[in-house]
Amino acid sequence: REALARAGSRPSRAAQRDALFDVLREHGFEPRSAGDGVVLANCPFHALSERFTGLVCGMNLRLLEGVHHALDLGERLQPRLEPEPGQCCVKFCG
Repeated sequence: REALARAGSRPSRAAQRDALFDVLREHGFEPRSAGDGVVLANCPFHALSERFTGLVCGMNLRLLEGVHHALDLGERLQPRLEPEPGQCCVKFCG
């Protein structure tokens, strides 16, 4: 709901992307543009993810799928599990 309210009732792609970045930042992620997608330069649950990787990464994915759905991004910026060292396990693929 936060993301949708920020984007507006008939958001442009730029407004959707801005709302996505705002909501991610407010929830402790550090979003960065990466080509057509978005990487998250950190995981706000890093300490927990070291002990409970599958649980935390799965929860992050579901949370970010909810944001994606709320913003009605369709096929754009699909959240996917793509773990890499030094980043959140979820990326938004363009």
